Amino acid sequence: MLDKERILMIIISRIIPGLMYSNFDKRDEYVKSNTFEQSKLQHGDLVFASTSFYPNDFMVGFVDKIDSEKDCVVIREIGSKRLCNYSNESFSVINKEKIGYEILEGSQYETYQKVLKAFSKYTDYCTRFKSISFEGDICTIQSREMFSNDLSKEWSFKYNSKTSIKNIGSLITN
Repeated sequence: MLDKERILMIIISRIIPGLMYSNFDKRDEYVKSNTFEQSKLQHGDLVFASTSFYPNDFMVGFVDKIDSEKDCVVIREIGSKRLCNYSNESFSVINKEKIGYEILEGSQYETYQKVLKAFSKYTDYCTRFKSISFEGDICTIQSREMFSNDLSKEWSFKYNSKTSIKNIGSLITN
């Protein structure tokens, strides 16, 4: 499954039920409407175009920047580097926290999946995956003990698409 397909399926399976079954006053926890308020959008926001009639590749995407000179929002397509200038559009911001790590793309998502497999294969039963973060080409992972959310250990390493489960496993077992 491509990044775009996976992220769109996660939006459908987590965000829409959250909107359907939550109280009206809690809907902002899932989606915030920014009707023509482009100034409230930030780089990296996951948004959908609220007033577009016809589906297109950029209808759901990430805010790349707000271009005040051209009076538009530049949207990056999910799973690619393609950009599109959107003007005269209303956007709603999807809460990425409700999607979790499934929002990751490319080698970051691949590394996340490898980390989960490494935890499953190389750690004891009581050690659990806690979190993952990326800063440039550095990946930081944290573990916790079963039945606790407190940080147990933390590791940082350079990652790329060739980082293997075995490499991660040897790191977390030392």
